[in-house]
Amino acid sequence: MPFNRRKAEPAPAIDPADWRPQAFGSGSHRSLADPIYEPKWSGVRVLARISRGSDGLPAATLMDEDGLDATEEFAELARAIGAAALADELVLDGYLTIEPTQETVGVETTVMEAPTQGQVFAQMIGGGRMRPREPERRLDTDRPIAFVAVDLMLIDGSSLIDLPLLERKRLLDGAIEVGNLVRITPFVRPPIGSLTITWHALGFRELAVKPGNGRYLPTGEPSDWAIAPITPR
Repeated sequence: MPFNRRKAEPAPAIDPADWRPQAFGSGSHRSLADPIYEPKWSGVRVLARISRGSDGLPAATLMDEDGLDATEEFAELARAIGAAALADELVLDGYLTIEPTQETVGVETTVMEAPTQGQVFAQMIGGGRMRPREPERRLDTDRPIAFVAVDLMLIDGSSLIDLPLLERKRLLDGAIEVGNLVRITPFVRPPIGSLTITWHALGFRELAVKPGNGRYLPTGEPSDWAIAPITPR
């Protein structure tokens, strides 16, 4: 008699209300294909959900990695995130951190940009022997807390979790208006060149390494995202 094969049932879709920040795994960043590099932010990891309220104004709610609502605790910042939205509905992955508002470092995080091809070439030719003196960095805990967006998961009802990371990054750039309290993390593709020296001077000691073509896994389970130490030379 013929062998009847049953089609596998598709995995159930995850309700966006149940999404959690994609977790880092324990694997090596060296095995990732087409990686991108970001500074690894400290602070509270949250999903910022933005929608328009009954008054027509955008409002943000903040949910931490454990699924706890942190909106009331960071009410001023939640209002700033809502006001920065350039769409009616967004779900953003990011960090609540005081690092972007520090004035005790020599370089502002708003100017942390990827090196140009010419800068990378010059760095390779020069051998990278000259290094800026690193300022002593003490975090001022009285500085305002900012939100640093690292990913975009949903915009105006359309889920983006199945899009490649680099495409989500492109859409993120046009989804929020950057200001003092709302930022977008810088990132770079290899070669990194001297950028790690800049990030190290700003006080960062780790990199977040992610596959550029990777999809977003909103289950909170460990993924192929990796953490690597910054070792400037």
